[in-house]
Amino acid sequence: MTQVESSKTPGSELHARLDKLQTYMAAADVDGALIVENIDLFYFTGALQHSCLFVPREGPPLFFVRRNPERARSDSPLETIIPVKSFQEIPQIMADRGIGRIRKLGMELDVLPVNHYFRWRQTLNPDEIVDIWPAIRKVRMIKSLYETEIIHRAAKLADFMVATARANLRVGIREVELAAIVEGEARKRGHQGLVRTRGFNQEVYWGHLLSGPEAASLTFVDSPTGGMGLSPASPQGSGFRKIGRLEPVIMDLVGAVDGYIVDETRTFFIGYPPKILARAHEAAIEIEDALAAAIRPGVLTGDIFRLAQEMAADFDLEEHFMGYGNQRAGFCGHGAGLELDEAPVISAADNTPLAAGMVIALEPKFSFPELGVVGVEDTFLVTDTGVEKLTGADYEGIVDFCHRGSR
Repeated sequence: MTQVESSKTPGSELHARLDKLQTYMAAADVDGALIVENIDLFYFTGALQHSCLFVPREGPPLFFVRRNPERARSDSPLETIIPVKSFQEIPQIMADRGIGRIRKLGMELDVLPVNHYFRWRQTLNPDEIVDIWPAIRKVRMIKSLYETEIIHRAAKLADFMVATARANLRVGIREVELAAIVEGEARKRGHQGLVRTRGFNQEVYWGHLLSGPEAASLTFVDSPTGGMGLSPASPQGSGFRKIGRLEPVIMDLVGAVDGYIVDETRTFFIGYPPKILARAHEAAIEIEDALAAAIRPGVLTGDIFRLAQEMAADFDLEEHFMGYGNQRAGFCGHGAGLELDEAPVISAADNTPLAAGMVIALEPKFSFPELGVVGVEDTFLVTDTGVEKLTGADYEGIVDFCHRGSR
């Protein structure tokens, strides 16, 4: 696999996104939206600098850049890029451009720190500040052809990462050592390194590459896997544990290219695993296949989750599905795009109608406290008639251990 040159977001792409946002703003009677969160800024401007973007209900946006305006002009095709030394200059600039008092201002209240909220309220002095995130979420949830082309590249990188993990797996290698090999090879091929999440205090470093019972050690991240990590300061993911024979090695790592993320999981065994793990692994593959077959526009995400639960019960594995006991994750899939935890979520609590253009990672997994975690995950694009599977590594989990070292 060779590295592919990154591309800048076309102006036509940005304007289409902004038009959709303005349509939602008009429906909600929002006069203007002030976007300050990094990934939303990148999505609507094509640049990621110290900046903010004001989107009026009608007309072109104003892209205010404090640091670095030269780079912003290089990266963003937006017409109105305004350098400022301080964001306090913005009200006067807006007034000079004929933008009057803002009655209802939309901001990203799902992530905006409280002190920033009060600072912007004082600076712009709107009558009301409302949450613009639901509108942004709807726009970002449907991927364009431009986005899906990048996501296809990320999927190829994720498949390469799976192959690299399988090729370097051996008895006695430490989890973190195997993860570092995969990460190093992926970086050479353009992996951006950053894996971004939206949820407050949800942190992910490339995902989880875990082995044995410790993979079932849950942590603060909303996930069916956890791991011990390297220390209490980083209590998740790969640790110094040595990988042994006959135990599950679950590789749940993220391919990330030009901002876009693809999620893929495969389970490996050095030798033939205990029957319960082999059975659960096969069940995970069957469940994923059934969920993918059930997806089409109009189907509710909650119904997809309930199908997964029913199938796990049919396999007599319901108590181990997506965790165990009262620590089970309440989902078995999620949206993917610029962030790892995008909408929609495949959960009982989410009843979003699926639509063409959504990108969804399905991840049926089974957790056994004394043995570990097995499962699969693939990323799919919802089409007009069903889904297109984007990730494509094979599911063969047995690795020949005769030539892979010994304890």
